[in-house]
Amino acid sequence: MTDVLTLHAIDPLLGRSLSAYAKRERKSLNQSAKELLASALGLARRKHATDHDAELAPFFGCLDDKTWSSAKRALEDFDRVDPEDWK
Repeated sequence: MTDVLTLHAIDPLLGRSLSAYAKRERKSLNQSAKELLASALGLARRKHATDHDAELAPFFGCLDDKTWSSAKRALEDFDRVDPEDWK
């Protein structure tokens, strides 16, 4: 059975800080609270040096359509292969 924890009378500053953390990390309040509790208690999982998904997560989905279109156009040349380059 999974334990359930309900917290009452959260200090407003703590609540705002948790909300800001959750938004910044793009996680739910529940997930953020569990992560922070585990970290504070020394139970947090350590990131592996090769865990680049976690490192890059803040950048996923951060471009608006106009910026993404511009970036795609700028990178189009990298999709072309010139056979002469491989001789």
